[in-house]
Amino acid sequence: MIRHRSSSSLVLAFCLTAAVALLYALYTQHAWEDYYITYRSSKNLATGHGLVFNVGDRLHTFTSPLGVLLPALASLLTGNTSDPAALWIFRAMCIAALGAAAVVLVHTARRWRHGTLTVFLPVAWLALDAKTVDFTINGMETAFMVLFLCYALWAQTAAGPRQWLHLGAAWAGLMWTRPDSFVYIGLISAGFWLFNDPARTGTTRKKMLGLFLRAGAVTTAIYLPWLLFAHFYYGTAVPHTITAKSGIGDPRTPVGLLRTVLELPFGAGNDSFSLKATFLPSYYQIGGWPEKITQLSGALATVCALLWLLPFLRTETRACSFAFFGAHAYLSYFPYFPFPWYLPSTTLLALLALGSLLDQVLRLADRWQEAEPDSRQPRRLAATIVALAALLLAGNAWITWQTARQLQVQQQYVEEGTRRKIGEWLRANAAPGDAVFLEPLGYIGFYSGLKTYDFPGMSSREVVHARHEVGNDWFALIEFLQPAWLVLRPHEAARLEHRYAGLLTENYVLAREFSTESQIRGLDLNGRLYLEHDADFAVYRLQRPIMQKAGIAKASSEFDVSSRIVDGHEMTMVHAPGFMAVKVPSRAKLFEILYGFPPDAYSGPEPRTDGAIFRVDWEADGRVVNLMDVTLNPAQNPAHRQLQLLTSALPPTHDPNARLVLRTLPGRTTVKDWTCWGPPQFDQVR
Repeated sequence: MIRHRSSSSLVLAFCLTAAVALLYALYTQHAWEDYYITYRSSKNLATGHGLVFNVGDRLHTFTSPLGVLLPALASLLTGNTSDPAALWIFRAMCIAALGAAAVVLVHTARRWRHGTLTVFLPVAWLALDAKTVDFTINGMETAFMVLFLCYALWAQTAAGPRQWLHLGAAWAGLMWTRPDSFVYIGLISAGFWLFNDPARTGTTRKKMLGLFLRAGAVTTAIYLPWLLFAHFYYGTAVPHTITAKSGIGDPRTPVGLLRTVLELPFGAGNDSFSLKATFLPSYYQIGGWPEKITQLSGALATVCALLWLLPFLRTETRACSFAFFGAHAYLSYFPYFPFPWYLPSTTLLALLALGSLLDQVLRLADRWQEAEPDSRQPRRLAATIVALAALLLAGNAWITWQTARQLQVQQQYVEEGTRRKIGEWLRANAAPGDAVFLEPLGYIGFYSGLKTYDFPGMSSREVVHARHEVGNDWFALIEFLQPAWLVLRPHEAARLEHRYAGLLTENYVLAREFSTESQIRGLDLNGRLYLEHDADFAVYRLQRPIMQKAGIAKASSEFDVSSRIVDGHEMTMVHAPGFMAVKVPSRAKLFEILYGFPPDAYSGPEPRTDGAIFRVDWEADGRVVNLMDVTLNPAQNPAHRQLQLLTSALPPTHDPNARLVLRTLPGRTTVKDWTCWGPPQFDQVR
């Protein structure tokens, strides 16, 4: 009878989780933009053209080996005759993987001797988590990442003669899913080793190190074939997607990572950190979601991130919390934006930490009740904890339902109604050898079949080379690459035209506009601003080549670098966090520059900037000298509203590569942090 109930609960966990994902897919029909970036390579492989984005160009334009190979298999199963059918086959694989993850999660919670309620809570939350469900059905590899994480957590405490084999296989599955999985492997292993309790794990730290070595050998054996293939096929095992995304934002350093680790516990309200986004919809930062929901999510994520500091909690609670904290430190610092598809893995760790904490509190209430049979306080404590968990679960379900409504509209109006149509129009109107410059690569790249110059260059080695030559400014890139077509959002077109008047009227001409913005604006939806961001595009055709190539300072920001007149001065807008690198002329003695905010950053309707840090460093001879480190908050301090002037002496040097690095760092948030710098002036040059 016990075995029958146990099997029934496993079947129930699988069926409920898979059913939610299937219903979500049927209702939203959502297919993520990045799926079509990968699927273009998948289909080329399935049709015999090689595992490449552009036929004949061996460039590693995807990140996940499983994420590209399984869609290729799905296409083959359709006879390469139906892309929608291939997507549904891949969805079925992912839905099954998420259901299997729920089953392993039940096994794991039972191995940790959790009660029925605390076994149920993580599974129910996982099944109802908005990002986990969406990235399971929209063409990403997320479900397999969650499955192998669950497997790794189970194997970590599954003492037995084959534990090393299970753990090595789980780690290998993670690496085949995402190459940065070594971060999660290291964090989870470190957490269980640091907080090991032999009474719960059945092992010692010394034995655990031996386990890790043997498991690592299994992982290497299973994952090495892919590394060898990638090295010999592409010339490198490092995905070009990683190469393309590097060089955006400040250079990554150990000191910067340490600063992020120290600041993370106080980052619950900081949208530039990934921590707050743990339980929230994709791109909630754009707006349109209740402020109380976002604040509660940040607070709950902060609690999950700090549980590992409490020595009286269980090993699994502290280990999962530690891995959750470390993963968010990684995701808040290394990617230049906390992209939502990275976060379901961290959400799983948070759910396990919360479930284990809840179980420990309920067992404490039970022992209290046994010690004081007549007291009502233990029952009240347990009832309060259960009610709080139920409310959080209900709130999570509400977010998932609202995102389903949002993404159903996105698929209809943005993906199918705008971006796919742009791709199909370009296929019909462009010449076969034409190239198109754009940011949204997926739908447009797949349906156009054209050579793509996407920013930051995930499909194009030419864009990455151009960024090394001229920086990240879009005008400089377009001037350098001279693509036949541009696909731009209205604000992107406005910045380019401001940067160089005539670019979009003389060198390029408007060929076609695509917009569903008016239909979307009339809808009552949470998160509507995210949809409006991608609802309006214009396609421009090259009419006259840009003859003059202008040199610009190296610059990088999360947003486009552009020029603008502020208080009568031409300023370069570099949204914080951002930086500019300026070469110092030979024998320059003095340096002078204007800096500050444009008026619309601190005036007008809310929200407004909460300030930024302006920093100037001189770099030469292997040395770094700080010339300025100033915080401006013009919304609060009227004296900070006018442009500020820095005049500074420069250290003597004979280094011909001496440079100034102008950095801006955000305050508590990145909202409207449109920091700007004037042209640098140097004096006493002999």
